[in-house]
Amino acid sequence: MPLATRITKMLNIEHPVVMGGMTGTGTPELAAAVSNAGGLGLFAVLNAGTPEKCRAWIRLMPTLTDKPW
Repeated sequence: MPLATRITKMLNIEHPVVMGGMTGTGTPELAAAVSNAGGLGLFAVLNAGTPEKCRAWIRLMPTLTDKPW
């Protein structure tokens, strides 16, 4: 059952759970899994390594989830 709070309404998410960037493990796949579960998934840009890979990750996210990230 979703828990409605000011944060869930503001971020358009089901659960008041926000994933941290998590250097080393914060990848698009994990961020998408959190978003798909109703939280707000974030990935750590530092993990991408280069600006080009970061742009690739940004393009990848909409293919992994249609929820806010």
